[in-house]
Amino acid sequence: MIYKVYVLYAPEHDRLFTGMTSSLSDRMVSHNGDEPEDWTTVYKPWTLVHMELFNNEDEALHRETFLESPPGQDYVRSDILPLFNFN
Repeated sequence: MIYKVYVLYAPEHDRLFTGMTSSLSDRMVSHNGDEPEDWTTVYKPWTLVHMELFNNEDEALHRETFLESPPGQDYVRSDILPLFNFN
């Protein structure tokens, strides 16, 4: 199984969300859908800004934890978001 660690950005709310899944398409539907499943639906629409692939769930969880940490969030905001034009 391939695990995907992903980062979403909601430009209208300047919010980041980091997650891990084996089905990114299903997760994108749930994050941007109409069902009030979790807090992510409050901040939609979400844009996928980063994704990494892992063969090992433990490695994926480790990377997800880093990207959710303050240094990881700084990395996303300084190195990834500037690659997009959200103006």
